[in-house]
Amino acid sequence: MRTLRLSVIDRCPHRCGYCRPGLLTPFVDRGSWLSPADYARLAPVFAELGVEKVRFTGGEPLLRTDLEDVLSAVRVGLPRADLAVTTNGLLLSTRLRALARAGLSRATVHVDTLDPSRYRTLMGEGDVARVLDGVLDAREVLAEVKLNVVVQRGRNDDELLEFLEWSRVHRVEVRFIELMNTGSAIAYARESFVSGREIVTAVRARVGARPLIRLRPSDPASRFVTDHGVVFGVIASDTEPFCDACNRLRLTVDGRLRGCLYEGAGVPLREAARTSGFEQLSALVRDAVAHKRSHHPSRGRRLTLFSMSERGG
Repeated sequence: MRTLRLSVIDRCPHRCGYCRPGLLTPFVDRGSWLSPADYARLAPVFAELGVEKVRFTGGEPLLRTDLEDVLSAVRVGLPRADLAVTTNGLLLSTRLRALARAGLSRATVHVDTLDPSRYRTLMGEGDVARVLDGVLDAREVLAEVKLNVVVQRGRNDDELLEFLEWSRVHRVEVRFIELMNTGSAIAYARESFVSGREIVTAVRARVGARPLIRLRPSDPASRFVTDHGVVFGVIASDTEPFCDACNRLRLTVDGRLRGCLYEGAGVPLREAARTSGFEQLSALVRDAVAHKRSHHPSRGRRLTLFSMSERGG
């Protein structure tokens, strides 16, 4: 099984300290975005490769006003794939039912704090209550909803138990994530980094934490359960990279295909999607997949600086 991550936009209303959209590279011109018609041509190619899950990311994917059309196009070409979205949740309630009709079945909502004033400091303008209401609305409509929390030293690492309690009350699994240093905020990442091991140790000291079996080897999150029965995940991408089990392909908003988040230029597909037939396009994608390998800095690779919003989370 392969997973395809489609970064459908590189813009985001937030300016999280570790991401900073648009800082390293200019935003892609709207005229260069892949269109719903482009996704419709590409989707059958990825179906042939065995893609069974598609995650729509950004930037903030719900800023795309035609996201429902993009989902519908992918759904036609990948009729058996599970369609998910990663979002900051600010627009989730208003778009939820239309997205579900287009084929969305899962959502992951990124929120780094439960505190309203801290939310504005850590993430930007917005109402965390609105975000959490969107999570609860999505729980009633979609097959699965999760929370993603980037843990940051001295900024929100004191909220681990609060998130676990919110998870227990509302039956929404939370995943704590190591801050990834992609080069867009080197000093911030260095001073704010908290390892996955530290996260588990902190939870274990307060409410216990024993490991659970990872559902699939390719899943990014290690899973744990507290003594109170609350299941949570930890994604330790930097200290415990899961490169050998990685099954992900990544396609940017302007059509660059990468086999690794850290890969440099990627393979440009936009023009091929518009001018080539299925066999030619399929051959181009298969060749890119055949050369998929890890570019993670822990593997001795040189880091090409990028912002997470540029390539998708």
